[in-house]
Amino acid sequence: MEKLGEYIRWIGELDFSAYPFREADALVLCLLSYFDLSPVFADGAASHSVSDCIPMIEAGEAKLMITGGDMGNGEIFEAAVRSKRYGSMRLTDYEDRIRMDPPLQFSAVTFRSDNFSFIAYRGTDASIPGWKEDCMIAFTKTEAQELALAYAERVIDEGEWIIGGHSKGGNQALYAACLLSDKKWDRVKRVYLLDGPGFCPEVLDVALIDRIEPKTTRIIPEYDVVGKLFEPNISDTRIVKSYRDGILQHSLASWMVEYGNLATVEKNDPGSIWLNTLMNDWIESIPQEDRQVFINELFDAISAEGSESLEELDMDKMQSVLIGLTGLSETTKHTIQKLPHKLLFDETLGDESEQKPEKWAKILSDLRVQSAAMLVAAIAAFFLSSSLPEVVAVGIVAVFAVLQVVLTVRRLIKQRGKLDGMRERFIIMIAMLALLAILIVKEQAMFLFGSMVFGILFLALAYFAIESATKQTEQPFLKVLGWVEGVLCALYGGGFLLIPQSVVQPVVWSISANLLVDAALRLIYWIRKRRKKAIG
Repeated sequence: MEKLGEYIRWIGELDFSAYPFREADALVLCLLSYFDLSPVFADGAASHSVSDCIPMIEAGEAKLMITGGDMGNGEIFEAAVRSKRYGSMRLTDYEDRIRMDPPLQFSAVTFRSDNFSFIAYRGTDASIPGWKEDCMIAFTKTEAQELALAYAERVIDEGEWIIGGHSKGGNQALYAACLLSDKKWDRVKRVYLLDGPGFCPEVLDVALIDRIEPKTTRIIPEYDVVGKLFEPNISDTRIVKSYRDGILQHSLASWMVEYGNLATVEKNDPGSIWLNTLMNDWIESIPQEDRQVFINELFDAISAEGSESLEELDMDKMQSVLIGLTGLSETTKHTIQKLPHKLLFDETLGDESEQKPEKWAKILSDLRVQSAAMLVAAIAAFFLSSSLPEVVAVGIVAVFAVLQVVLTVRRLIKQRGKLDGMRERFIIMIAMLALLAILIVKEQAMFLFGSMVFGILFLALAYFAIESATKQTEQPFLKVLGWVEGVLCALYGGGFLLIPQSVVQPVVWSISANLLVDAALRLIYWIRKRRKKAIG
């Protein structure tokens, strides 16, 4: 087996007349579309040879428009533009559009030879609009999809045509091919979908794919996640080997070739199947309108600091994003909560999991339950005093570690000892056990983790207390109490994130006293309400 760059060096001196087009050539041309070709077309010419990109490379101006950095793309780009096979092709109709609001990221280019023409749609770059538009296919048609169709309608003329794209570009190639006019479609010989998602069934009729299926080849890596989202039903699906691991196999530059053909395997990695099932279950559990709210609020928080690219998100901006996420709507919070539930507990989301939060919310709203819980917490805090953060931290991690061991063993028993698809489950289990071991062995780590947990916990309690107080209209006493609790929890939360270990004990005693007072006030209020009700 060989890498894509080695394939180019092996076949580079043979043009398409001497050695006809192959699947590996679709990989190369789609990879070339990830480079910013605007410097080549700066002179206003309508057409350039691919080899005209050489000066751009030598000047260090070959800009890669892709998320995650160069994974070998630059080496492949240089080998291709210097080769006879690809360097002699003509570049035409280069288009590159990006806009923040409404979000748009679209780019396409046509490669022309004497034998055929190839439309390549670029996948996602590192821009915020590009990533938001990716997510939008879960609830609507996108402008980039419509531009892909308009592009194909405009550029396809006489001769033989091939359409292709990778990742988001694959989805655009799918959309364009499915809706292309009959006259233009008759000129298309083949469509190559390279690890691109399919159509969301609530947005587009998946039966549209039936028209193009006989002329379509779908190529996905062994560890496939992106191409399994809304997976299109294409019978000619090839699973290609990659020299990278996990989700990094999505990179075109990592796909392998063997004797001029794709190096394929029979089936996907079981771990990617598990992850894909998790993602699809999560998406399907979210109503279409809630997906829109979730995506809009998430990217509004990301772009609030003026960032236009993921590469601009430094630590300061990420901190602002996290703060912004605290103001998300209940719809979005509920949507986010579903994913870790599935990931940690290895369960299928269903009606039962939807009903449990409502059941627990009713129980926890009872003032007697609240008073009892505060009383127990106050007593525990008083007796544990200075060691409370450490005890709670170890307890929480121990519970989750044991749970992961149980779930892993259960999965092994269910699969009769087979390890297929167990890698991700083992990683989660080992991570929890390792964290538990660190907390037990390293006292300082235990304190730091416990302080962080307590800080986050109290800040979250502050948010919920104040949110509940603002919604309270019928019981003024609980409204005032909620505001007082919110302020105190915010102070305690900030304190735990800042205080040294030497002053933890008095802070915990203060918390214990506040809990006792709070429990007493709630119980007294409940008793008075009961008496008034009995008298009335």
